[in-house]
Amino acid sequence: MIETQRLLIVPYTYELVEATLKGKSELELALGCKVSDEWPSPTYAKRIPPKKEKLKQHPETSIWSMIVIEKESNTLIGEIGCKGGPDEKGIVEIGYGLVRQARNKGYATEMVSKLTEWLLDRPDVNKVTAECLDTNIPSAKVLEKSGFHLSDHKDGMYFWKK
Repeated sequence: MIETQRLLIVPYTYELVEATLKGKSELELALGCKVSDEWPSPTYAKRIPPKKEKLKQHPETSIWSMIVIEKESNTLIGEIGCKGGPDEKGIVEIGYGLVRQARNKGYATEMVSKLTEWLLDRPDVNKVTAECLDTNIPSAKVLEKSGFHLSDHKDGMYFWKK
């Protein structure tokens, strides 16, 4: 688990994925917290069944996929993680999402900064990358505030590295 001033970033384990697939009340019971009505987003929801199969085969990979709990309200508000573990060069790509009601409060910058710090402290990670649509100005601002540098822009995408 990774903790910031306002957030808990918890590995999204096989058991938690399984609870998610059974329904919101099951996940709330397993986590011991509330789950936002907006979570998971439709895009993230599509990733959950394949994640269950991967975690069933390789439970240790749960460290690369995490869920985010806002401490004050004790509510699951988003997800953050890596698109797989580090490659042979020690490079990981991060992705993240927050429910609408948790946006514009600094949570994304807080969680991206802390996850990036945690990743770069690992001996198997040398570089952290991210990408976002060039029209996704809020995400670009989060990455800038988190110390990422724009490395490329092509085909409507910004590519970032730290």
